[in-house]
Amino acid sequence: MTTPMNLKVYNDLSHSKENFTPIEEGKLSFYSCGPTTYDFLHVGNAMALVVGDIIHRVFKALGYEVTYVRNFTDVDDKIINRAKENGVDALEHSSRFVDECLKDMDSLGMLPATHTPKVSETMPEIISMIEILIEKNFAYNHNGEVLYHVPEFKAYGQLSMKDLDSLEHGKRVEVDIHKKHPSDFVLWKPAKEGEPSWDSPWGKGRPGWHIECSAMAKKFLGETIDLHHGGIDLIFPHHENEIAQSEAANGVKFCNCWVHNQFLNFGKEKMSKSLGNVVTIRNFNETFGGEVLRQILTSAHYRSVIEWSEDSIERAIRDCERIHKFIINFEHAKKHNYSEIAPNDHLVNLGKVLPAMKKELANDFNIPGAMGQFFTMIRFVNREYLDEFGDYSSKMKMNDNVKHLITCILNFTKEATGLVHENPAELILKLNTSRKALQGSDNSNDSDIDKLVEERRAARASKDWAQADVLRDKLAEAGVVVKDNPDGTCSWNYK
Repeated sequence: MTTPMNLKVYNDLSHSKENFTPIEEGKLSFYSCGPTTYDFLHVGNAMALVVGDIIHRVFKALGYEVTYVRNFTDVDDKIINRAKENGVDALEHSSRFVDECLKDMDSLGMLPATHTPKVSETMPEIISMIEILIEKNFAYNHNGEVLYHVPEFKAYGQLSMKDLDSLEHGKRVEVDIHKKHPSDFVLWKPAKEGEPSWDSPWGKGRPGWHIECSAMAKKFLGETIDLHHGGIDLIFPHHENEIAQSEAANGVKFCNCWVHNQFLNFGKEKMSKSLGNVVTIRNFNETFGGEVLRQILTSAHYRSVIEWSEDSIERAIRDCERIHKFIINFEHAKKHNYSEIAPNDHLVNLGKVLPAMKKELANDFNIPGAMGQFFTMIRFVNREYLDEFGDYSSKMKMNDNVKHLITCILNFTKEATGLVHENPAELILKLNTSRKALQGSDNSNDSDIDKLVEERRAARASKDWAQADVLRDKLAEAGVVVKDNPDGTCSWNYK
């Protein structure tokens, strides 16, 4: 068994980067707040989903056994209101969008979580935790509504660094004139006509927003967990309330390390449905592909804001294309630029790449730093061993050691980042379409261009260079760049 690599992780609880020490050696218990299933997810939601997936991937790639829980909030005011608008049952509505969320997650190349619980399936655990909080005098019942009494938990505000007397409350927390303190928040809501409800010791009702994650984390990971993740907007009140609930109920520390990703901004504003600057994951992927979206969302460190723009999409297309053209050229060179007795001149340089990538990833999940090492490797291998046209006359030959090292780097990058995808040739064609969409090109003449490209390929195959040049000029006039691939095929894209 591989010894897990030590990591440094920025802990929002201590506000510092710390050496990560798991509760159980070699294992990670990890909870990430998942989506509320009332509508299609937007690309801002994708930020948190991909960062959670990156944490999952990096720990696994560095040798840890990971138990990863990501929930679905399928009982919520937003779901109920949207279901009423559509004239459908709330749980039926949320079930539909759980399925839609899973499709979007799959399109982003996310590994499956170990557990994906729903609120509707966790009622016994939620009710049990509320009962304990009442027994311990951290919560009280008022006419079927149960509230958490915040002043009773003396450590409240430790994560958000907020003072109890000056707290501002999230919009999702219902105001109740019967609260003992303005900061008290709802654990259980009495049933209303037409809303989903469950039996409880306080009458029919449903849980408040915050209690669900405390109950799910305890059910699947235990009373104390290693790491909890979510968007930065969840620090207060959601994660602050999770700490208060869990530690009051269980009598032990809830979570040792808190990790929060920054926002994806659209026009210098946080992307959210309430601001109206929304692009859904589904719509983006239909135009550009989930591979491009994942590339955008990993282009900056998770604690840095990403500005959403056409430039960011273009860079992502270019980087994704660069990775997968390299793979195509490498696969060709493995067969056509190989010698069993080739010298090992560059093994030392190539051998430094994987340790350097691991070091970057172990430094607070630094994907951009790791990919910087990866792209440096691409430049080096392109220069020394590969040729996009299959002309290796000026290149060094690869031996088994070189092929093995490059393959190991590619496999690790795929495992740890999810940025290496299957079927590179198909992806390149898809990226061509993405680039045309970004440039607003009319796709109606694509078949004509395909025909010209094929005619040019046939002319080259028959060594009719004059006709091939004429066809290339025609394509250039149409704003098309043609690339002749090592395997004899051609690919093209708009300038």
